[in-house]
Amino acid sequence: MASVIEICNRALSNIGNSRSINSLNEASKEAGQCSLHFDACRDAALADFDWNFATKRVALADTNAPPPDWQFAYQYPTDCVRIAEIMPTGIRYPTAAQRIEYVVGSNEDLTGNLIYTDQPKAWLKYVARVTDVNMYDAIFMEALSWRLAAAINMALTGSADLGNNALTMYNRVILSAGSHSQNESQEPQPPVDEFTAARLS
Repeated sequence: MASVIEICNRALSNIGNSRSINSLNEASKEAGQCSLHFDACRDAALADFDWNFATKRVALADTNAPPPDWQFAYQYPTDCVRIAEIMPTGIRYPTAAQRIEYVVGSNEDLTGNLIYTDQPKAWLKYVARVTDVNMYDAIFMEALSWRLAAAINMALTGSADLGNNALTMYNRVILSAGSHSQNESQEPQPPVDEFTAARLS
C-alpha cells in the first residue's frame, strides 16, 4: 500500500540519497526537507495534469452577488488546484467555440476566490487536492517522487545537475501520463463518409 513515506524515500533515491526515512517527524535532514516540501509538490504535480483520480465535477454554489460585468459569481471550490472547464450543458467534449468563458477573482474581503461567468447553474470540472495517497495511481506517484526530488535536492546534495535531471524526469512522466489517460477514456469518433465506408467494406 502506497504511503507518503514511500514517495519520500523514492524521491531521496532519485537524487542518489541512500538514507531512507521512517517518519516525517524524525530528526533527520532528509525528513525535514520532505516534510517541508511534500504538500506543495503534491499540489503542484496535481495541478500540472488532468489526473483522472483527482478530477471532480460539481455544481457550483451561486453567491447571488455578481459584479456588473458578469451575470453570475460562484464560490471557488476549496479543494481546487486547477480548473479544467465550466461544463457546457449536454456536451461532453466541447469544441473551442463551445467552451464557456469565465474568470477567477477574489471576493470583496480578499478571503477567498470566486468564479465569474455568464453560465447559469454552472457545473465545474476541476482537479482537486487529493491527500489520500491510496487514491494515487502509479504514474502520479512516479511524477510526485521526481517533483519532490527536485525540491529537496539542493539542500541535500547541492548539485544543480541532479535537480535539473529530476525536473527533466518529472516532465517526461507528465507526458507519459497523457497517453495513459487517453487509454482510460473514449472520445466519440467522427462519422465515416460514404466514400470511405465503401472503400473499407
